[in-house]
Amino acid sequence: MLFEPLFFQTVIFAIIALVVAWGGWTGVTRMAARSLRPLMSALAALLAGAGACYLIGQSKSGVDLRGLGGMLLCLLLLLAAGSLAFGAALRWLHDATRRRIASDPDWAPARPWDIWGLCALSVLAVGISLLE
Repeated sequence: MLFEPLFFQTVIFAIIALVVAWGGWTGVTRMAARSLRPLMSALAALLAGAGACYLIGQSKSGVDLRGLGGMLLCLLLLLAAGSLAFGAALRWLHDATRRRIASDPDWAPARPWDIWGLCALSVLAVGISLLE
């Protein structure tokens, strides 16, 4: 056997945890910097990618498990979008419940590497769904 099942399962769970943590961190930092346009563009890219993966997975026919990869990638992108929205909502709730006047943020992310990475994840997932 090439890989042990426990090792493979651990790698899959680590990938899922990394994507969820990345989405949550991006949501919190983008909401803290008040950069809503990149936040919404990443959310739109993730949801569009999830929809494309779902449609690609549904269009596959033939073998019993054909299209399963597209469905799993769709769920991964939905988890990333949900964690992005949850992180933004958590930061908004934190700012709304503090009893002080909101000021301009001390820093704004110089380059949107986190947003570009989430968009690249979406494009990669759609590409893998097409190749399946």
